[in-house]
Amino acid sequence: MRIVVFVGSPVDNQDAAEWIRLAKRMKKEKVNVDIVAFGDGPSDVLQQFVDTLNGRDGNASHLIVVPQGTSSLSDALKASPVLQSEDGVPMGGGAFDFGIDPNEDPELALALRVSMEEQRSRQEAEGQGGVPEAAAPGNSNSVQ
Repeated sequence: MRIVVFVGSPVDNQDAAEWIRLAKRMKKEKVNVDIVAFGDGPSDVLQQFVDTLNGRDGNASHLIVVPQGTSSLSDALKASPVLQSEDGVPMGGGAFDFGIDPNEDPELALALRVSMEEQRSRQEAEGQGGVPEAAAPGNSNSVQ
């Protein structure tokens, strides 16, 4: 079982014990987690979470850091272990965004596309010195 988590906001280091407790429970249930951190960058808590899941000899969970200002989140994901099969071969073909066939997993394809669109709008707003409309204070628009 695998979970992919996208983190675009800072993680508070004060909750480290709770993150570690969660990682231990997930490890016991044999759940792997890939964390894709972009924007403000990762915290030590995320690295500790992945290290706890992997244990001494494991490497099935990953922390992928996409630095702020990176133009293409999809390129960073394609080059990461998140979109590779267990034998290291890239999953899917190059014909689909993120290497995901939207016909096989439409919900994941939609979530990835929405995340990319939000990231692009944030980067465009930062480039113009403004705040993206969805992030403006008092704006209650949400994606469903």
